[in-house]
Amino acid sequence: MNLFVIISVLASLSANVASSRRWFKKKVMCRSGDGSNYRGEVDISSKGRRCLYWNRVMHSWGDPEGIGAHNYCRNPDQSTMPWCYVRKGKWIISEFCRVPRCSTSTVKPTKRPTVKPSAPVDTEQTCGELSERRMNKIVGGSFIPIESHPWIAAIFYKRRRFLCGGSLISPCWVLTAAHCFPNDEDIKLKHLSVFLGKTAINDTDANREQSFTVEKMIIHQDFNDTSFNNDIALLKITNSNGGCAIKTASVRTVCLPPPHTQLLPGFTCSIAGFGKEASGSWTFSQLLKQADVKLLSNTECSGELSYKDRVTENMQCAASPDWSTDSCKGDSGGPLVCKASGRMFLFGVVSWGDGCAKENKPGVYTRVTNYNKWIAEKSGLSEYTKGLMYPQK
Repeated sequence: MNLFVIISVLASLSANVASSRRWFKKKVMCRSGDGSNYRGEVDISSKGRRCLYWNRVMHSWGDPEGIGAHNYCRNPDQSTMPWCYVRKGKWIISEFCRVPRCSTSTVKPTKRPTVKPSAPVDTEQTCGELSERRMNKIVGGSFIPIESHPWIAAIFYKRRRFLCGGSLISPCWVLTAAHCFPNDEDIKLKHLSVFLGKTAINDTDANREQSFTVEKMIIHQDFNDTSFNNDIALLKITNSNGGCAIKTASVRTVCLPPPHTQLLPGFTCSIAGFGKEASGSWTFSQLLKQADVKLLSNTECSGELSYKDRVTENMQCAASPDWSTDSCKGDSGGPLVCKASGRMFLFGVVSWGDGCAKENKPGVYTRVTNYNKWIAEKSGLSEYTKGLMYPQK
């Protein structure tokens, strides 16, 4: 090989390397997915606080790639998005950052292909399955990716005003609370929209989310908006192509337990939603949160210090032992799920409560197992969960 050819080859390789470096730099200056590869220079948290230098506060991180002697937002622990440490009064806490999302033309599709399944959700065989473990605890609560509760639905009015949560119980049906629609006769279905696969309430992730309009809304005929008895509703959803939900890692159905099944008091279950982080908060949580609660007996929930005679047989109470976690305003309609035989079953719908996380004032949930027949009649679904723990009779 003569000198001219060698020089030409080296020049070509150099150009390719330079091009690759330019593409790599362009890619990591914005957020793709959870932002683990982000290497931009945003150094302010979403709350407007200046980020602290990683090397001054990271004591047990080891030496993960991307953090060091700088204060730029990073995601070294595979959380839901880049974050940083900030100072809040006397405390050092972690807060997420507003990192610009990459445009579809910025990210090479070969790096993280979008899954486009062609089959609808297999409710009977795959309901209640989780595709990802819950992520790390965050100060002030537990922020989670949608994959930890892939049946969570976010219901909006006119696509801007967040109304309530819900649970995907079949590809075409979302179960929620009746009180989310106080004047159901005045609510036009065309103004309602339902999003599945949403982790951030004020952000859109096209690779995870599926959006729907509401074809039909069914409020329980005996719902009482004073006592909140029979606080349950069904939404039939449809997408722009006339189809229903498609199974992905971020969109799955939750299992319906058999009629009138009851779990013992003290059983640990999970709640999740975009509700307020405290009863006095002005805004809803911008990110999906999760908490564990323990079921209470109706006798305990009807005690003199609790709700007395306000709790009916159609309701289920739950709370954390130290009263520190609870559902709150904005979580309404969302799920109370309990794990059995490796799957998650929907035992409750977030309904009402006196404040949020108040001592002796547990959260009250609609007892789903009292409504299997109603759900079956209105939606056409089986009132049993076939092929799982309980075969159809």
